[in-house]
Amino acid sequence: MFNKHLPALLIAMAACASVTPTQAQTVFTYNNKAVSKNEFLKAFNKNPDTTGNQTQKLKDYLNLYINFKLKLQEAYNEKLETKDEFKEEAQNFKNQLSENFINSQANIGRLVHEAFERSQKDVLLKEVLVATAAGADTTAARKKIQDALAALKAGKSFEEVTMAFSTDEYIKAQKGNIGYITTFTLPYELENLVYALKPGAYTGVYHSSIGYHIFQNAEERPAAGTRKIQQILLPIAQGFTPEETEAVAHKADSLYQLIASGSLFEEQAIKYANPNLGGQRNGITTVGVGMYSPAFENAIYALKKVGDISRPFLNEYGYNIVKLLEVLPPPTKEDDVVTQANLQQLVQGDDRLTLAKNNLVTEWLTLTKYKKGVYADADLWRYTDSAVANHATPFKSVDSLTVLFSFPSKKITVADWVNYVQSAKELGGAGAQKKYPSLLSDFTRQSCAEYYKSHIEDYNSGIKEQLTEFNEANLLFAVMDKHVWGKASQDTAALLKYYVAHQKNYIWAPSVSALTVTSANKDIIDSIAQKVKASPSLWRKITGGYNNLVNADSSRYENGQLPVKQTIPMRAGFASTPEPNQSGDGFTFVYVFNAYPQQAQRTFEDAKGMVINDYQQLLENEWLETLKKKYPVKVNEDVLKTLR
Repeated sequence: MFNKHLPALLIAMAACASVTPTQAQTVFTYNNKAVSKNEFLKAFNKNPDTTGNQTQKLKDYLNLYINFKLKLQEAYNEKLETKDEFKEEAQNFKNQLSENFINSQANIGRLVHEAFERSQKDVLLKEVLVATAAGADTTAARKKIQDALAALKAGKSFEEVTMAFSTDEYIKAQKGNIGYITTFTLPYELENLVYALKPGAYTGVYHSSIGYHIFQNAEERPAAGTRKIQQILLPIAQGFTPEETEAVAHKADSLYQLIASGSLFEEQAIKYANPNLGGQRNGITTVGVGMYSPAFENAIYALKKVGDISRPFLNEYGYNIVKLLEVLPPPTKEDDVVTQANLQQLVQGDDRLTLAKNNLVTEWLTLTKYKKGVYADADLWRYTDSAVANHATPFKSVDSLTVLFSFPSKKITVADWVNYVQSAKELGGAGAQKKYPSLLSDFTRQSCAEYYKSHIEDYNSGIKEQLTEFNEANLLFAVMDKHVWGKASQDTAALLKYYVAHQKNYIWAPSVSALTVTSANKDIIDSIAQKVKASPSLWRKITGGYNNLVNADSSRYENGQLPVKQTIPMRAGFASTPEPNQSGDGFTFVYVFNAYPQQAQRTFEDAKGMVINDYQQLLENEWLETLKKKYPVKVNEDVLKTLR
């Protein structure tokens, strides 16, 4: 909202105006407020200019800084900081700073480096799984997985053990083979276990929500990267008879033969587009290690050259025919900008960063001066039971208003805690199964993290300064827009009156009306140049036929304003030679419709942009005179002389 069009000078001034204590030496005062020598020099030195006379530059900047302070004071006086849009932008910026700072505290750089290192290899993962049902007695399952571990230690092969002890039918059917995995394939906790193993080694017992596991690093290979493919899926529904399954296989083979004979794979992919492929447009998707079943991935990675097409193969969904569109190798340079950006995005969306942030909360509990309330745990648990059952009954030291814990400027009550417990119960999952002490620990840490984030400027002076800079820049824009920019652009009658009184300032220099056409494609520009020279009046139709491949504009240009290097003569009908742009990203062609060799008066419409700029300056000067009367300014000449 406020800061989108803020001029660079105003941004720089706002960025320099951090609030500092008044020092003994005051440069100037306004509205009974003092600006110290230290504050002024800090602002001036934000963007030092070593050229020219330093004393004069300080005096010039003093005028700019006084004007800035007066405008900012008026913004506060008009309470523009209380506007909803201002508060929303301030909060969004604070959230962004907070996220970046906490990511840095959580050492996101280390996590990105670790992810890169792990991305250089794929691990063939095998598993023994003894499944357990939610809420069931796990004694027998725990005994069985311990027996499996003992068998491995006794020298049994991993395949033998998984076939003998695994209770999951899919795992047994795969002989324990999960397939290759790479970084980000598994939950971070499990990834750490697997990547700590040497080839052939296995983990101890790992307990998850679905059972007991033992994992093996069966072997390793250099990372295979990802593959962009287009697939055709002929599904086999659950309950198909052998005859129906055979019919699908026959159809897949016929389709493959049709493609091998010259039918376009893309056309057949569109024809056989399957809703089971979700959002994959025309069957196009990217396949990475560990994303799909081993059978599917093996078939994909067996395709070596772009354009290769697989023979029909069977997987759990049906028969697939796949075309390899692109081979995307794994990242090889850690300091590559794209690699860093991609890995950081993956880390930010992964549980590894969440875990790292959670580890910071212990430090934050001390930093935020967390203080536990006075109550008996037993009373809290009894009250919570009754509140969750919708008939809250106070128990001795606990009722809904009891302070559970507090921070310097916020108290968390038992009512807040009950809401948290009820939400956990409603959401289900692991939280719903936790005992109250464990839930209270989670609630305390979550509350601490929220408090720290919402008061982060109290714990980091750099963030506090950036917030002040951003908010003052936004306020400056808002007050300027209200008193200057908005008025100047909207008051057409005043603009016209100003134009009439100052017409002599708005004169066309010798100029031409011309067409400029730009495109990244040299052949397109050459073609357009020939067509326009033959039929200049049809330039809109000619250029419009190329859609977004060209940019065309007709306007009036004074000498030196046309975006080409070659000299453009003042001659109607002149067509330039298409030439490369200075930026190197395209080519430009110019055609002159008319020439105006003499000076001429600009119309109001022609001069409107210039009139608005001049009228804005007039309004600003008048407004500043009013502000100086409203907030009297007094410069301390003795201190001013000491500025260096």
